[in-house]
Order: sequence, then structure tokens, then C-alpha cells
Amino acid sequence: MDDCIECPFHGWTFRGDNGKCVRIPYSKGSIPAQAKIKSWTVLELNKLVYLWYHAEGSEPTYQPEEIEGITNGTWRCRGFSEHLINAHIQEVPENGADVAHLDHLHGPFLMQGVDLRFTNLPSIFGSVRHGWAAAWSPQEAPDQHIGVLHLSHHLTMFGYRVPGTTIDVEARQIGPSLVHLHFSHVIFGKGVLVQELTPVEPLLQRMTHQVWGSPWLPPFIGKLFLWGEYHQVERDLMIWNNKRYVSKPMFVKEDQLIAKHRRWYGQFYSENSPKYTANRTSLDW
Repeated sequence: MDDCIECPFHGWTFRGDNGKCVRIPYSKGSIPAQAKIKSWTVLELNKLVYLWYHAEGSEPTYQPEEIEGITNGTWRCRGFSEHLINAHIQEVPENGADVAHLDHLHGPFLMQGVDLRFTNLPSIFGSVRHGWAAAWSPQEAPDQHIGVLHLSHHLTMFGYRVPGTTIDVEARQIGPSLVHLHFSHVIFGKGVLVQELTPVEPLLQRMTHQVWGSPWLPPFIGKLFLWGEYHQVERDLMIWNNKRYVSKPMFVKEDQLIAKHRRWYGQFYSENSPKYTANRTSLDW
């Protein structure tokens, strides 16, 4: 209400700018000076509320990009999905630069399923594959907080490219946990998939996806795009939930973009960034 936030339990009301309590509905006495909550810098944009966090309490150095079709109301939301991921937060955005995994993990046709024990086994869908061409690069100042993945997708059947299946994508990684994945199709037009990654606790992240499209994007196409993204993410999820983050992994020449991404992502850590130090060496818990 107004610039305040109200506790739904007892109705205490706190100011948004400084966190001080300004109302206790059932109390006739003065409000204790220590009655306050932490105030955060927030921004309402693209039908979302963004919250700025910095370990040293520094002010925001950049803002999320506006998606005009969402803010002006001309685009429609075509679907939403959510996953919980048991992994280091850096594992998810690093996928954007790990172009080598696309053919092996995401090449098998979606109808092959999401269980990686079976996706590459022979089946009636084995003649259909997803094809990918990708390149990732960091942006120059003043957009150094943005990394861009250019991606082109198509389907092949018996080794031949299927007409009308090409989708061109520009995925813009904005900071450590926000991606605007802009896509375009020659027939169905343009849209965007918005991915948010929110830490829940150490090594547990909540990832959400929203698909937005122009009025000319048929709802079933938006749903189909979300369904495809959901199932491809499920394949990644089987990896993320079962792998360990390694700060200095073994790379070959073709993995140079991953190393480049890690140097770029390092800007989002600071001296007092929280560190997870628990190291269990037995099952005595």
C-alpha cells in the first residue's frame, strides 16, 4: 500500500524507502525505534519486480533491459515454467558459452525424452535431430555486464534440413541471473523467453521461464516453444543436479568460450560474496 509494505500476519506496516515501521494497528503506544526491516533497491519492469543485491551494499551499476512489447502491453504472455536446480549458480549461465554440449545433449529429437540414459539410443525418432549453430561473446563497456549468445536452430530428417524449422535466437545474459532470449521465425514472427535464476539457499536455485509473443504469434506456437524449452532444460537439469562445480576444469581448445565466460562472470563476485564452505566427508548427518 502506497510506498509501504504490510505484514500479513499482524498488519505491521513498514516504509519502503528506509524500512521503518510506521503503523501497528492494534497498538496505542509509540512505535519502538528498533522496529524496522531491511530496505532493498527494487525496480518494476517487464511485469516483474527486480531486487538489487550487492555483498558490499553498493548501489546498482546497471539495470535490466526493457522489453518494449511487454511494457507497452502489445505482447501477450504465452506460458510459464519453473524448476528447482541443485547446483552452483554459475552452472546455468555457463551453458550459454558451452556450445560444444549442444549437439550431444540437445541434438536428439525432443520425442527421445529427457532421460539421458536413453536419448542417444536407437529409436523410431532417431532419424530426426536438432541442429545448432552458436557463438557467445561478452559486450564492451558500458554494457560489460551483458553477454550475448547468437543461436540458430533447425531440424534435420535423415540428414536433410527440414524447411520452415529455422529459429534465430539472440540470448542476452544481463548480469549473473537474467536472460532475455529473443527469437524470430519467418512465419510466426518474434517473441522473447525471459529466464530468471534466483538463489533459494546454498546450491539451490529457482529457475523460471516466461514466453511472450506478439499478437500474431499463435498461442499454441508459444506453448510449443515453451514445451520445447522445458524439455531441453530437463536434459540440462539431469546434468546440473548430478555434477560438481569445478573452478579449474580440464579444457580443450574447443572449450575456450567457457573459459572466456568464466572470466566475464567473475565481475559479479566481490570480496565479501557469500561462500559455501561446508564439506561433508561422511554420511554422519
